[in-house]
Amino acid sequence: MCGICGYVGLDEPGLIERMSRALVHRGPDQHGHFVDREAALGHRRLSIIDLTSGKQPMASLDGTKVLVFNGEIYNYKELRELLAAEGHVFETSSDTEVLLRLWESRGPAALDLLNGMFAFAVFDRQTRELVLARDRVGIKPLYYLELPGRLLFASETKALLEYTGWSKDVRAHGIRDYLALRYVPGDRGLLREVKKLAPGHLLRFKGGKVTVSRYWSPPAPTETSTRSENDLLDEFEALLTKSVERRLVSDVSVGAYLSGGLDSSVLVALMSRIVDEPVRTFSVGFDYEHDELSEAAATAELLGCDHHELACRAEDVTLLPEIVYHSDDPLGDPISIPMFQLAREAKKQVTVILTGEGADEMLGGYLFHKVMWAAELYRRGVPGPIRRWVVEPILSAVPAWMLNVAFQYPAYLGKRGKQKAIDYLRLAGAGDQDRGYRHLISLFDDRDTESLYTGEFRERLRTEPVDWVPPTDELGSRFDQMLRLQFGHWLPDNMLLRQDKMSMASAIEGRVPYLDHELMEFCFRLPRSLRLRGLTGKYLLRKVAERVLPKTTAKRKKMPFYVPIENYFQQPAFVELMDDLLGEDSVRRRGIFRPESVAKLRDAMHGREFLFVKQAFSLMTLELWCRAFVDGEMRCAPALATSDSVVP
Repeated sequence: MCGICGYVGLDEPGLIERMSRALVHRGPDQHGHFVDREAALGHRRLSIIDLTSGKQPMASLDGTKVLVFNGEIYNYKELRELLAAEGHVFETSSDTEVLLRLWESRGPAALDLLNGMFAFAVFDRQTRELVLARDRVGIKPLYYLELPGRLLFASETKALLEYTGWSKDVRAHGIRDYLALRYVPGDRGLLREVKKLAPGHLLRFKGGKVTVSRYWSPPAPTETSTRSENDLLDEFEALLTKSVERRLVSDVSVGAYLSGGLDSSVLVALMSRIVDEPVRTFSVGFDYEHDELSEAAATAELLGCDHHELACRAEDVTLLPEIVYHSDDPLGDPISIPMFQLAREAKKQVTVILTGEGADEMLGGYLFHKVMWAAELYRRGVPGPIRRWVVEPILSAVPAWMLNVAFQYPAYLGKRGKQKAIDYLRLAGAGDQDRGYRHLISLFDDRDTESLYTGEFRERLRTEPVDWVPPTDELGSRFDQMLRLQFGHWLPDNMLLRQDKMSMASAIEGRVPYLDHELMEFCFRLPRSLRLRGLTGKYLLRKVAERVLPKTTAKRKKMPFYVPIENYFQQPAFVELMDDLLGEDSVRRRGIFRPESVAKLRDAMHGREFLFVKQAFSLMTLELWCRAFVDGEMRCAPALATSDSVVP
């Protein structure tokens, strides 16, 4: 696991060193750089495999190609044997060299053979071509600047900020999208010039021109319904076990996050079967009624784990400036705070951590999956006039607390949450799944922003071109389309971005077994009933859990990993930070929101409706991001690398 950076078309002494220094937290063990006329590559290394060699940048044997690589290739040993049989000679035991030799041998076709998470760059010194590639689902980030005759890239935006030859303007529509989703979706950053190489894509830069192509996308559903449920269960368990085994390969210590829920409990159970020593597990709790610390501790004791617990408290909001600095694009969900703390705590014991991201996305495990599927059945089964003249009026008359019980959400939905549910039913009734999905996961919608924006910002939204449109996907059934929507932005731009940035802030490598591409492609072919049965999500995973865990754990209802921020916002540390970030002077100076509307939102928080509290938190995060990435109030981590390498 590492940080990478570089450029083509520039001649600026010291730039590659500055860019690399901005990524030191991602790779504190070693650093290296390569410079060749108007091209340079930089690398920061967190040593995981082959600790004594495998330094980067790494050059081919003939010196014509140079590689920098962030990630892990889990099947590198098999690929090494394949290449050795073809006559390739290896000087290290690293997956980096395997990737380089494979690229020399096959070029872009090498991507189809890789099992892993990666973002890498290859520079050809003869053709002067730079190639960038990102893994299939976007586990590893990769940003770039496309400027006249120049291209710069890096694992994080803050490295790109070391180059001053571009405008740091903010996208108005990016702010609108952020407010809706709590993250910045698509292939654009919040800064106008910053782009993100999309998951499963390849970029070529040659002669001052960029071409981007896609090499992988979620496969079209082809249900394997002719096979028995038990047969599919056996294959699912075998693929998941193989994925876990691959992600345990390391020359440093490995642990796992354990929430007490189904996803992480199954991973730890499988790990316990594979390794000889107790698995080191890490959990975080919040001291409220939906806390899963006790369940996590019980699972850890059952599996004989070396278990560690961490408490997240209201005063930990003071970590938010540092968290936003590491996030690059703002992430407006308070879940970033415990994830940042968890990684920092785990780093005291391990350098690699297994996490449970991806299971819900593949197998229909989220609450909104159940809501969307129930709404689809509602649309099919209830005639439009009955929906409009009977169901919606009844729902409007139902007290908000009753709706809260029906949704089984760990926070109070309140009147605004109830209105959001009614709005969603109207969209779902019209059959607009894309808009319904976006509305269901959104934080701010048009009702909220109607009076929030200043007149000047509204004019920007009106005149600036829309530069990102939510992707649509019409492959397979409505259920398949519902799950595939998340691969367009929810998974790479929210879940995986947070996992990468919060773990790498503490120089710890997060690995995600559920997103092994062989396992994913198998799951895409499953019948809906083996993913979502009735309104029970992750059906097949629950059946695996019954094999490796007690039935009480396997049948445990899913609880969102939820930070009870509505219990925190009146605490002194939170109030002090909010007064600084959302005070009248600060809001007026930023010029995006009307100070009186922000003040009204802060007053509404006292009703303890979770939506208003989360909206205020997202505005606080945005202001911190603006101060760091627009105003330049950034801090650069100290240089920690112990050794360096220079490719001649």
